[in-house]
Amino acid sequence: MMFLTCFAALVAASLLFFAVRPVIRPTFLFAGIDEDIKIAGENFGSPEPAADAAELAAREFLRQKENGNIDRAHKLGESFAQSLWDLAQGIIMDNDSGLTQQEIHHRLLLCSYVVNRVIAQLLPNSIVAQTALGRFYSEVENRSNVLHRHVSDTAAFSLYILNERSGDNDYEIGKIYSKLIGREDNPTAIRQGNEMYASFYDVCKNLIDKVQFRN
Repeated sequence: MMFLTCFAALVAASLLFFAVRPVIRPTFLFAGIDEDIKIAGENFGSPEPAADAAELAAREFLRQKENGNIDRAHKLGESFAQSLWDLAQGIIMDNDSGLTQQEIHHRLLLCSYVVNRVIAQLLPNSIVAQTALGRFYSEVENRSNVLHRHVSDTAAFSLYILNERSGDNDYEIGKIYSKLIGREDNPTAIRQGNEMYASFYDVCKNLIDKVQFRN
């Protein structure tokens, strides 16, 4: 029962993540619950629906682990991090790019948003999605603290999330990017933002297409 309880905490955290975005780096809090307290709760009142839901969620996590989806999600998160790292080398190390530090920062941030969005849209369930996303950020941080700081700008990231929740089309993403780099409503900046979004989205989608998640 303790084993299921810990997994229930994990799943609950993952569901909370998708409900309250934006959260750049997910944090899981594992809290052990004394079995005697649980028994006392059962004696003093009716069963709690939340506890039943948590146990079902924990069992679903175990099912995802047993069918290999958790391992696949970890590998996918690593692939996302590798793709972002490769992209960052071209952006940061290219001294002839003519990009300002502000533009470099927001290009990398935009690409991290792409990872968040493609995971939320295309992965089969929230357990697999949260696993892949957590691994992505862990791998980015392991590779470079500098890169991790670039993709952890929650204030700027929230603008993309607000646009997503408003239901605006993807054209608005380029407009957000242009505003963040100090070139608001500049047609060239808007186009660049939209092109970066579309290009890296395709990269991430192709990585997902190579992974055969099981039902």
